[in-house]
Amino acid sequence: MKSNLAKKLGFSTLVVLFWICVWYIAAFLVDSVLLLPAPHDALFALFELISTLEFYKVVFSTLLRVALGLFFGIAAGVILAFLSYKFVILKNVLSPAVSVIRATPVASFIVLLWVLLDGNTLTVLVAFLMVMPIIWQNTLDGFSSVPTELIEVADVFEFSFKRRFKVLILPVISSYIFPAIITSVGLAWKSEIAAEIIAYTKNSIGMHINDAKTFLMTPTVFAWTAVITIMSILLEIVIRKLLRGIKR
Repeated sequence: MKSNLAKKLGFSTLVVLFWICVWYIAAFLVDSVLLLPAPHDALFALFELISTLEFYKVVFSTLLRVALGLFFGIAAGVILAFLSYKFVILKNVLSPAVSVIRATPVASFIVLLWVLLDGNTLTVLVAFLMVMPIIWQNTLDGFSSVPTELIEVADVFEFSFKRRFKVLILPVISSYIFPAIITSVGLAWKSEIAAEIIAYTKNSIGMHINDAKTFLMTPTVFAWTAVITIMSILLEIVIRKLLRGIKR
């Protein structure tokens, strides 16, 4: 077991070193820190960021907005999916709207809503709009996948709603909802940052990326991008552990 773990870590380290070498070679060939900074330039910029109190305030603000968008998107998606399962007319009404939301580029939503909303509300709403359709569709598919035979058995034995949901419905729909939630984490992050950049939301990672780009601070842009990637991975790990705990 330990030898396998050591092999995986060793292989992962080699892969990372390989891509760092590729990055160094590309930076050497480009020979312009404004176009492509070397890894050590981006690393120094990252150290400068994390050494300030402002950095943690900005990261927390963006993380809070992402969390709000995720929470409301998941809650609305699950509730609307349940109602759509119970009332077919609601499903028929929501389906076109959900299809339009899923097909519309996130930048279009940002530009359209930017006129009406302030930066904080806009970014949360954009994350919500990216998450809700995925949760709605997957949860609805989960409800529809509950075997009719089991529902009939529950009717015969007069299961209460609580027992019916816990024993029959939840085990089935969880296999649909949980992957959708994990997928939504990355999507919420990407849409959140995009909205912050375009709307120039105060106290946000997107605003700082915009500033760094404006003043041609490319290493700082790379540093913020690394922060976004790391935070997204960490948030997904936390969500996965929470979902495993719920499933148990």
